[in-house]
This record gives sequence, C-alpha cells and structure tokens, in this order.
Amino acid sequence: MNKPLLIVSSITYAMKGQEILKRQGIKATVRRVPKSQVLSGCGYGLLVTCNPDKAEDILSKFQIKVLGRMDSEDAQ
Repeated sequence: MNKPLLIVSSITYAMKGQEILKRQGIKATVRRVPKSQVLSGCGYGLLVTCNPDKAEDILSKFQIKVLGRMDSEDAQ
C-alpha cells in the first residue's frame, strides 16, 4: 500500500509539519515532489503513515495549508 504525499508550499512548512505530526504520534517524512508534479510553491511534501484526512486536519489547525495530494508511487 502506497503512502499519501501531502504537498505543501515550502520546505519550511514541510519541516514544521513533520514536527507537528510527530508530536501527534504520526510519522511523516519530508519528500521532494517531482517538478512535473509541482502544483505551486517549491515542491515539497509530507509522506504520511496515517489517514491523509487526519493529517491534513492537524496541519490545518497549525495554519499549514496542504496544496494537494499525490500517491507516493508517483513521487518516485
């Protein structure tokens, strides 16, 4: 099963989001999004091990906007 990649606007938000999710008990890994898949921003995302809706809700509460989602297989 592939993990979802939540795309954020910058490496700073990706790193901040990773720490926030870690504090909530959710493992997240910062990944670079391929240039062909970048929606806007610099193209970084968080590979999450939980339900992506749950992770997105948590990030939203900390003012980290998720710009989109993609399957981790597509980000290789």
